[in-house]
Amino acid sequence: MKVLALALLLASPAAHADAEAWKSWYGGFSVGATNARSSWTTDATLASSPESVEHSATDPVFGVQFGYRKRAAEHLRIGLEFAWHAARIQKAAFSSQSINTEYTTRIHDPLSVAVQLGLASSRTLTYIRGGFAYAGIELQAKNHNTGQVAVWDEHATGWTAGAGFEVRVSRAWSLGLQYDQSKLRAVNLGTVSNFGFGFSANNFETRLRTGLLRLNYNY
Repeated sequence: MKVLALALLLASPAAHADAEAWKSWYGGFSVGATNARSSWTTDATLASSPESVEHSATDPVFGVQFGYRKRAAEHLRIGLEFAWHAARIQKAAFSSQSINTEYTTRIHDPLSVAVQLGLASSRTLTYIRGGFAYAGIELQAKNHNTGQVAVWDEHATGWTAGAGFEVRVSRAWSLGLQYDQSKLRAVNLGTVSNFGFGFSANNFETRLRTGLLRLNYNY
């Protein structure tokens, strides 16, 4: 990431922004990839004790962000940003207790609302961020022998924290890199299978690690 950040800095033209840069509203697009490490337990195998499910998956993401920054000191900027990403991070694997049962973990459309604190020059902004995180989740247990399927369509909430670096490539446009980590949880989920049996999915937790290339228009 340091090499890419340096490349962005060297590739940018001579400074167009003034000392009051990196203030007011901005918005743009982002592309990158997210890795999700998820775990949960369920009684859907009808075993004597709940089974632990652990999945890891990496998928591309595409998103948008919109925020506002203000001057807190000469080179210090503070702001608030909303970010949403179109993603479908999915992993499926068979149960270790029942060879006919397959579990699927799907995490989709994560979003965050985060406070941003940055150190600004006329051309660059280096910042840290942290706040609230949310994502939709879909858990599934399917018995391929009997055809019974249990689906938990829910959501998970938690926190996000990260850091980023942006370079102005013109007076209005900036290009940057950002890395985030998020931890989301959902507990005590219940559902009824297509056969009418009640099953639970408990202690769902996922850790998201996301790297993004961002393009912003600064108003």
